[in-house]
Amino acid sequence: MPDDVQVKQFELPERDALLSFLRSAYPGEPLKSDPAFWEWHHLENPYARPDNLPVWVVKSRDLVVGQLAAIPMRLKVGRDEMSAVWVVNIILDPDYRGRGLGKRLFQVAAETYCPRMVALGYNEASGAILRSFSWVDLGHINRYHIMLYPGHAAKEVSRLAPARHLLNLVYAPFRPGSSRLAKAGDGALREVTRFDSSFDQLWEGASIQWPCAMVRSSRFLEWQFMKQPGKKFDVLGYYEGERLLGYVVLFFRKAVHGGASDKVAISDLCYDARNAPMVVEGLLKGALRLAIERRAGGLVIDVLDPRVEQQLSRLGFWRVKSSPGFMAGTFERLDLLYERSNWFLTRGDSDVSIFEEPNL
Repeated sequence: MPDDVQVKQFELPERDALLSFLRSAYPGEPLKSDPAFWEWHHLENPYARPDNLPVWVVKSRDLVVGQLAAIPMRLKVGRDEMSAVWVVNIILDPDYRGRGLGKRLFQVAAETYCPRMVALGYNEASGAILRSFSWVDLGHINRYHIMLYPGHAAKEVSRLAPARHLLNLVYAPFRPGSSRLAKAGDGALREVTRFDSSFDQLWEGASIQWPCAMVRSSRFLEWQFMKQPGKKFDVLGYYEGERLLGYVVLFFRKAVHGGASDKVAISDLCYDARNAPMVVEGLLKGALRLAIERRAGGLVIDVLDPRVEQQLSRLGFWRVKSSPGFMAGTFERLDLLYERSNWFLTRGDSDVSIFEEPNL
């Protein structure tokens, strides 16, 4: 390694230099270098410590020329909860690639912060680095999609009002109708405006279903879906009386032509182990009803969970070939963490939902 290049854990006084590097590294993605978003992303996370952030940089003198960034979270493994990080991006200045600095970033991260890491969504270069550290490739999180209003989903068509209306009209017979989306069970769906202690109680009853999953604490959910700058997530809770049995989080892209979003995503969902099939059905039907009510072009979901996926097929969703890859790296509980079927994952467990363009 050249004498003027240093790989180290990030420190707050280096923030301006890091943001300057991110602006040049991601010219088409201003969110990644936006100061308010960066502070939310890295400093306001409930598991973050400003003096020990899971961010590592490559420095050449006073310039930042590379970054590995991760999000601290809690990971359920069997009956235990452990500290872990989920890697969101790694980037190097083109002039500093091919020198082994990417590998060095991961090595320093594992040595100085946490040996348990997960990556959902990665490119060929970062995937190669992860494999060199004996990370295990666990395939892909599954992506499903259902078309609702194709006139709003097709960019070229959506600009032309007559064509947009005609395409939506022709497709009407294929759109899920009210009878197909009839209420499931005795529960009721209600809008959620904050994640309170009832969500912690829900997680206790839900987490027993999955050997491996990111912990969905009320603090983490509030940070991720209520406090993210420039974004509004719609959250529906499934209740029996006053008892919360599940929730679904939706993200509508900003409306462009025709006053409707071209796509809405289910960012996260969770459900109690009791009456699980009924709750899952109610949550997915509620998400579809809201998407149809707002005339969204289509509804997409990334998920790894057989029960949810079975219900998606019943409701007319189809599997999409392109979906985020999933890898894990650890030195413990390999029997659980390296078995794909043990995992419960949603779109909210990847950086896909974090780096969606703002919708406000």
